[in-house]
Amino acid sequence: MPKHHKSAGSDRDAIAALLARYPAIDQEELQFLRRWFLKTASAQEVGLLASEASIQPQYRAFRAEHIDRLNARDFGVAALWLGAITSVLGSIAYLAP
Repeated sequence: MPKHHKSAGSDRDAIAALLARYPAIDQEELQFLRRWFLKTASAQEVGLLASEASIQPQYRAFRAEHIDRLNARDFGVAALWLGAITSVLGSIAYLAP
């Protein structure tokens, strides 16, 4: 294993340390947390982190404010799906005898 490779446990420890300081973290650290939760972390890692009693209030606050919120992209995707479904149903109704 290369020397620069970190174990999953040490990554989780670093994330836990950042969450313990939340919301008193800078923008770079916030982006790092968001990227880790959205792109890097496995469901198991998130579950293990969520079960740490010492950081549960910060974890819940971070998730509510940055991960679990609906954003403009989510509404755009929903609108596209709604439009596609409406088009299909409209086409079926138009072509029905």
